[in-house]
Amino acid sequence: MRLARLVIKLPTYLRVVWGMMRDPRTPIGLKGMLVAALAYVALPIDLIPDAIPILGQADDLTVLLLVLDAFIQNAPPEVRAEHTARAKNGTADLDRDLAQVRLAMGDRYDQIRDNLPELLERYGRLRDPAAVKETLAALRRRRTTPTTTKEHE
Repeated sequence: MRLARLVIKLPTYLRVVWGMMRDPRTPIGLKGMLVAALAYVALPIDLIPDAIPILGQADDLTVLLLVLDAFIQNAPPEVRAEHTARAKNGTADLDRDLAQVRLAMGDRYDQIRDNLPELLERYGRLRDPAAVKETLAALRRRRTTPTTTKEHE
């Protein structure tokens, strides 16, 4: 039940964080802390390796949630209040940015949005160093494999 509430609130949190990251009144140190947390989640170096079922992913989520909480709670109160209000009433920067991207990309935007779960699944495995090596090797093989074309007869 608690996870469902978190999932429901996630878009609001994302709007708050996005707005605060873009706001020049947010201290650079807080922004750096958030970037470091995102790097931790994205890079294959972990406190608990992702190969360990459940715990491997739980540490990423825990670090991210703790840093997000620290980021929001330590922002200047007026910045936090402004972006929280914008996120709740639909005037957040993220909403405007997404609307601009949708306008620029047209149908492609909807295709990406609809295929996002599959894309995340496919590229999410790239956090595993072995999967990265395998993917790079496959790309090299594709580049070096000669294409069959009819030579002059």
